[in-house]
Amino acid sequence: MSQPSAMNGEILVRTVGMDSRKEAVFRMAFKMYTRRSYHLLEAQESRDPTLAIIDVDGPEGMNLAHRFRQEHLQLPILITSITPDAASGFPALQKPVRMETLFPALEALLQRGAQESAPAAAPTPPAAGPGKATTATVTPIRPDLAGQTVPIPEKTTITPPPAQPAAAPRPAAPVLHPEDVRPFDPEQGLLGLLLMVRRDQVPAVIVEGAQRVILKIDPIADQVLSLVDDETLKTLAQNPALRLQARTPSSADIPANTPLRHLTLQALLWQVGAWTANGRLTNRLQPNTPVQLRHWPNLTRLAMLPEALRLAAFLSRSPASPVLTVKMLRVAPADLFNFLAASESLGLLRYSPVGSTEAKAVTPVVEPGKQEIPTARRGFLGRLLARIAGL
Repeated sequence: MSQPSAMNGEILVRTVGMDSRKEAVFRMAFKMYTRRSYHLLEAQESRDPTLAIIDVDGPEGMNLAHRFRQEHLQLPILITSITPDAASGFPALQKPVRMETLFPALEALLQRGAQESAPAAAPTPPAAGPGKATTATVTPIRPDLAGQTVPIPEKTTITPPPAQPAAAPRPAAPVLHPEDVRPFDPEQGLLGLLLMVRRDQVPAVIVEGAQRVILKIDPIADQVLSLVDDETLKTLAQNPALRLQARTPSSADIPANTPLRHLTLQALLWQVGAWTANGRLTNRLQPNTPVQLRHWPNLTRLAMLPEALRLAAFLSRSPASPVLTVKMLRVAPADLFNFLAASESLGLLRYSPVGSTEAKAVTPVVEPGKQEIPTARRGFLGRLLARIAGL
């Protein structure tokens, strides 16, 4: 079997001795990993794998690994076991499998396989002994140059090859340092007024300075009339010191022939929440506070934020702190903070606020009509994050 190249392209992984539940653990881990493209081969796929992962805790144990080795002599193999045997002859990974140990083990296995498959240096042919045929040796003949003028060859100018542009350095993985986090108060400025109107469920207009009407809001109908463009709203959201206030609407608030934009209150809160955060973390959260989405935001009706799809998929499964989220998804902290602020403005986050006496770990709330998933049936990622969510 020819081993496919794994250093630059897709890495095909074959699992042995695993059921669908165990395979799902690796499939989810491969989807979450972004440094390389790992692909778990299905049983019906005939492509040659790059490496194999064998679970030796099954009924046949190590016999399964040894039989597979005899059938695939050149294939790198990694075994997984609760109690790996150092004398097994295979690189081993102890269970439970964790992302921080799985991928370093796979990288080491690939490097080892690449070294073993590297072509050896060509051997030097032995000297011919007596009675053996030898290759004819050509002795250079120097002609008699007496009395001849030997022309001096002109100096050849060697043009150096054009310099190759240096490869762009790979950007460093983003890291969230708690001491670098800048907090903001969501109860101040334009966002604070919008949250107050939604909480009170009373129609209102938001005015600036000398009674200039900015927004007219009907929270019950989830409707907003905007008299300004997005740039103006963004400026108002990012400057909480501007004089804004909410008051009861009147018939003279909007003059005739005034251009209006129709928005939903949810869409406005989502966008203003992200603008107000502007790369900062709400003061209700700490960098190590576990947080979880109650449910997916309706992203088809909301402004698309950077990394919103990945963050929604990650935080809707299990609680995770901002520090852990940045580490696992490799997203910019500013993008994460903007997403959290937008989600919080719609009441989508579940967490223990700063100063709360509740337990630090987030306890999932079972929605009406749904049953809580037992711990034993939760996915690998859910169990993993439940253990290290407080780190």
